[in-house]
Amino acid sequence: MEIKRILWATDGSDEAELALEYAKYIAGLSGAEIIGVHVIPLPVQLLFESLREEDKEFHEWQSKVERRVSDRFVEVRSELLQSGIKFDGEILKGIPSDKIREFSRLKKADLIVMGKQGHGIIESVMVGSETVKVLKSSHVPVLAVKRTDPGQEIKFRKILVPIDLADDNETALNYALDIAGLAGAQVTAVYALRLDMYAQDMPAGALDIVIRQSANELRERVGKIKTKYESSRGTAVKNEIKTEVIHGLSPAISIANYASKNDTDLIVINTHARTGLKRLILGSVTERMIPESPCSVMSLRP
Repeated sequence: MEIKRILWATDGSDEAELALEYAKYIAGLSGAEIIGVHVIPLPVQLLFESLREEDKEFHEWQSKVERRVSDRFVEVRSELLQSGIKFDGEILKGIPSDKIREFSRLKKADLIVMGKQGHGIIESVMVGSETVKVLKSSHVPVLAVKRTDPGQEIKFRKILVPIDLADDNETALNYALDIAGLAGAQVTAVYALRLDMYAQDMPAGALDIVIRQSANELRERVGKIKTKYESSRGTAVKNEIKTEVIHGLSPAISIANYASKNDTDLIVINTHARTGLKRLILGSVTERMIPESPCSVMSLRP
């Protein structure tokens, strides 16, 4: 993993400002530059129909937004210059998720950082749905940020990686190990066992057997990924990768609860498996992780 350009997607909200703090933190670790983008969400009729009359009130509002965002970008550029971080900002118009995705490709961004739930200029347009849309369609990792404690320093100390034992993908754990190497963080891999898959006909004690078998399989999987990772990077993983099997009716809630109890700073998870039904199941878990998680979530394609 190499992070050279971080795309900071802002809607002017407090969460977006928090996203900037995370972007600065990661840029400080990786030496990346930050590119800010603010998308002014236009009404659908303005996107697909030509205006029959000039809407003076709308254009005045749009100009006011542009001036405010431009001023903020100037402030950010000055602030980051003092930290040695290069910054540039751009204002776009259209559907936020589409424009952010297109812009990230144009600028060859390596990471998109944004708030978990937008509450910007047009709240009814944003409402967090744009974050999920970007997450689902982005070709690069997306960090949806949240600080567990308002007074807590932004730092990745503990990273949690959900592993799907039904899929052999290694992307999330490899990415987490890369981040951990930069931040000096501890990585824990968890497998979330869905109880509703087994509970009905399971005899007494059988759950313990399933958990033990899953734990063995998880340790073996993580061990193989670690060995392959160290071979490809030519360096040893500094901290031991912890493994744990958790269980509950909902994998997303189980993972979120575990993250909360263990003071997790970051969850790194694949957006979906590669194909078929597994893609739908894992994708739904990832999507639900965004609102459920007590901490920031890094989502990436396999």
